[in-house]
Amino acid sequence: MRKIFNYIKTRPAAIISLSLLALLYFVMIFAEFFAPYSPNTSFADKSYHPPNARFYQGKLQAQEWRITNSVTWKYARVRDHYSELKFFGRGEPYLLWGIIPADRHFFTTGQSEYPVFLMGADNLGRDLFSRIVYGSRVSLTIGFVATAISLLLAGLAGGLAGFFGGFTDWSIMRTAEFLMLIPALYLILFLRSLLASNMDPAQSYMMITLILSLVGWPGSARTIRGMVHAIKREEFVLNAKLEMIPSVIIIFRHIIPQLASILIVSVALSIPGFIMTETVLSYLGLGITDPAVSWGSLIKRDLSTISNLRAFPWLINPVWFLLAVTLGFNFIGDAMRDFFDPYHTIFTRRKRRSPGRKQETACSPPPAASSMLLTPRFLLKITDLYINFTTLRGNELISIHAVRGISFTLQKGETLGIVGESGSGKSVSTLAIPGLLPRNADIRGSICYEGKEITGFNTEALRKYRGKKIGMIFQEPGRSFDPLQNMGSVFLETFRNSEPKITKEEAAKRAIILLEETGLDNGAERLINFPHQFSGGQLQRIGIALALAQGCELLIADEPTTALDLTIQKQIIDLLKTLRRTRNISIIFISHDIDLVA
Repeated sequence: MRKIFNYIKTRPAAIISLSLLALLYFVMIFAEFFAPYSPNTSFADKSYHPPNARFYQGKLQAQEWRITNSVTWKYARVRDHYSELKFFGRGEPYLLWGIIPADRHFFTTGQSEYPVFLMGADNLGRDLFSRIVYGSRVSLTIGFVATAISLLLAGLAGGLAGFFGGFTDWSIMRTAEFLMLIPALYLILFLRSLLASNMDPAQSYMMITLILSLVGWPGSARTIRGMVHAIKREEFVLNAKLEMIPSVIIIFRHIIPQLASILIVSVALSIPGFIMTETVLSYLGLGITDPAVSWGSLIKRDLSTISNLRAFPWLINPVWFLLAVTLGFNFIGDAMRDFFDPYHTIFTRRKRRSPGRKQETACSPPPAASSMLLTPRFLLKITDLYINFTTLRGNELISIHAVRGISFTLQKGETLGIVGESGSGKSVSTLAIPGLLPRNADIRGSICYEGKEITGFNTEALRKYRGKKIGMIFQEPGRSFDPLQNMGSVFLETFRNSEPKITKEEAAKRAIILLEETGLDNGAERLINFPHQFSGGQLQRIGIALALAQGCELLIADEPTTALDLTIQKQIIDLLKTLRRTRNISIIFISHDIDLVA
């Protein structure tokens, strides 16, 4: 929680929203103290009274108004007639939380003074600010209560469906899908219409909360079910089963906590939805009714017509509170979603500072002409490469050094082996060559390709190098392919990067030739297959074929044999050696195994 709050401090919209919501909930808890009058206190001769709080003679005072037209309720100010506002003064008696008798209010004009209408009065002369404060007790709490019940139902239903599967999964998910097929508002209105219309406020509050909970759980249950279905195969769950821990305890103690990030964000985004739904029900007359008050019932009673709103514009004030709460929860939900998303947690939104060159520039020439004659022309030359990552730790930005001053050269047709332990910067160094590092990477030094300085190129300038001159194969072949694309689509997409008008038939012919060159037979049949239908070694061969598809001159192999067994590993090494010889390509080979590199 400390990390969450430290992260929220870095998000201005979220911290403002959190402060505003904290203030509203604090006022809600002490509603009797902050409201100058009870929600049903009526001043019969002051219907539709305008807001009358004014600064006069350096003090906040309530100005007196006189009625000029009792039909249209027009008022006129009475000059120099003011009642001083008394902070923490005595006013209308009340019971704090229905228990503690008191008569102190945050502000009041006293029992015998002219009343203060901070936000005006309604048609019965009731203070609108007091009614908004008391109405917040329904509108602000119903979201939390409904979300808690809905989340409990979703966790129970989704957990049981995902964990047990079979008929339990089928029956729960079909029920959830049936409820989701019906538009939520129509379902809520139908369920509410089945209940009595003359319920007291407490019964209305309870029934509306239960209806919202019953309608809100299916979507969350489906999400939880999917994640539980995946997590139940993890080894710590299997170990809990081995120890004969009951299934319900495994679900709620070992599996549901793994979903904490999803659940927290779901709560933050569900609360304003339930608040808005209660508002709609109350506006339609199916929610909170007199003598209780909520923001939705205030909007229904006061904003009956457009002409009414035009004549008494302060009646729209409950809408601003509702809008502020809805936006506040959404801003906090966005911040918490970003916090739990590792790409947002680690990577800041600051764009790295780079020269942003769009034109190719020549690398610095050798210091002397004589040395130029002795120095071969390098395909790739990296000089003093430094790479730092700017990350967010708490609420402080720090710089992490990933690569410190690496330099090397590579000639045409040469193989360069890079060996190092995990985290030493091998992959980061090579990803900088085609410009594939994230936005928070700060790159310094020189990367020269065929005598051209490519450091700091923008994406458009790098397009002529990526794939066409510089190809890559990655460590885990199973994660290098889109599981929803067959191999024919993958090759077609790759070919069209350099030849937009190429046909499917021509792309298939070229793909078959490449697959045969990399040791995969029956290429025509394999192009219709999906990644899960290949072994790891076959996928790595396809990855090599894709890297060669656009005729690259430099092939970066980032630990291409780590996930393969020894036999397949030797085959991939022999394939790379053959391709280097037949195509005269240069290879950067990254590995942990120095014997393999040798």
